[in-house]
Amino acid sequence: MIVRPIYHLLSGGIAAVLLAGCALLPAVNTDRATDGLPTPTPIPTAVVPIKPTYTVQRGELVSQLEFSGRVSPEVEEKLFFRADGRVRTVLSKRNDMVTKGQILAELEIDALERELESAQLELERAQVRLEQAQGDHDYQVAVAQANLDMAQLRLQAMQGGAAPDRNAIAIQEKEVELAALDVQRLTEGIDPLLASDVTRAELAVSKLNAEIAESQITAPFDGQLLSIALTPGQAVTAYAPVATVADIEHLEVSAELVSNQMDKLSEGMTASIFLTSRPGVTLNGVVRQLPYPYGSGGRGQTVEDMDKSTRVTIEASPDEQGFNLGDLVRVTVELERKADVLWLPPQALRIFDGRRFAVLQDGDVQRRVDVTVGIETPERVEIKAGLEEGQTVVGQ
Repeated sequence: MIVRPIYHLLSGGIAAVLLAGCALLPAVNTDRATDGLPTPTPIPTAVVPIKPTYTVQRGELVSQLEFSGRVSPEVEEKLFFRADGRVRTVLSKRNDMVTKGQILAELEIDALERELESAQLELERAQVRLEQAQGDHDYQVAVAQANLDMAQLRLQAMQGGAAPDRNAIAIQEKEVELAALDVQRLTEGIDPLLASDVTRAELAVSKLNAEIAESQITAPFDGQLLSIALTPGQAVTAYAPVATVADIEHLEVSAELVSNQMDKLSEGMTASIFLTSRPGVTLNGVVRQLPYPYGSGGRGQTVEDMDKSTRVTIEASPDEQGFNLGDLVRVTVELERKADVLWLPPQALRIFDGRRFAVLQDGDVQRRVDVTVGIETPERVEIKAGLEEGQTVVGQ
């Protein structure tokens, strides 16, 4: 058979190749078995950062408060109906210029208008009756006074005669008394009920006019209608604001500030106003009003008195400086200014457990020194006690 010899030949050849490969491998030194492992990289020594140092300097410190605001009307009022109802007509639209007393919108008041017309007619009739009675009374007073004058003249004539008739004189004296009584009675005036009728009719007309006024919205002053949210047929609720009118001739800055900002301000402080729309333009201003309890605003009944915003006047006219209603501005208020004081940057000081201190570099020695600070700004902190000018402080 041929197969078996070939199989044995192949097996023997493979074994010879394997033995030859093993002979080519280097001999292993058992004494230095770890020489083939990777060498570990040494950990570098940590670099100690050099802390910055600062020198106590002398100079000027200015504490300021900056905030954003918008150009707003100085006088602005929300408008509303004082009665529930349904809108009959809207006589003005948004951005219209309006005048004081102008009717802007009204509710359905047809029944009230008819009642008012009837009440006005009744008032006219009562006034006519009163005028006629007054005229008749004036005539009667004049007649009575004339009768009294004539009676007195006749009495004087009788008393001055050559042979006065005592009986005739006595009768004439009575005539004078009667005429005087007529004059006195007429001086009491006309029937007071006629005047009461006029007063009652006037009250009825006034009441109806007031009811109609509660169903109308009128402009409280000359200005611009900034908004109006009304359409004919719309149902409205009493005292719900539906429109806003503003005096756009007098503008100022309105800003919504938080309590820790308002704590630093007071009414009357001067301010610098920077127009976002006109870079480089700075306007002067004054903090006019702070909301209660920080100032005089925000505690009344009118819309202006209930305003919770901080108000800053602009000491320039819109036409001169080119600012408009709604413009965004940046306001800076100087809170305090001190000259020739010691200062350090804020990062030179440290705080621990409520204690403010600095690390003073005294030669090769560092030591902690408690400090008392004054004005604090983002760039400088006033040093009132604890350090001297020229000393070096190690920062954090």
